[in-house]
Amino acid sequence: MSDEERFETLLARLPHQPPMRLVERIDRIEPGARAVASRTARAGDWYFDGHFPGEPVVPGVVLAELLAQTGGLAIASDEGRGEGSIAMRLAALGPFKFPEGAGPGSELVATATVRGRMGALVRIEGDVTADGRLVATGSLTLAEVKG
Repeated sequence: MSDEERFETLLARLPHQPPMRLVERIDRIEPGARAVASRTARAGDWYFDGHFPGEPVVPGVVLAELLAQTGGLAIASDEGRGEGSIAMRLAALGPFKFPEGAGPGSELVATATVRGRMGALVRIEGDVTADGRLVATGSLTLAEVKG
């Protein structure tokens, strides 16, 4: 299986669908440990509506969600997890900082690293850059949803 096919299979394991599936591309995976994923922020993206008129900025919560989805991909890629969808929900947000803003046309790249696991909880740390500039950094906890 090619990397592109493997990445498409991983994306399908996330429960998110457009427009909430923020990840457009998987750039790198270290199974169960780390993922790098990206998207291009486009002027027509839903999250720019009203945020802010005349000076659109990607909301911080969207950047945190992009990081959460990227962390979910790191978890989903763990070879011991089996097949099928991996439903995770955001259980906690750790400290987050948003040192700069990102606007339309920005290439957003999220890097998520698995830092710890306790039962169904997984601690993720990472950052998001926009065209190489740091726009978000922080930690979050994902919880596996049992079906």
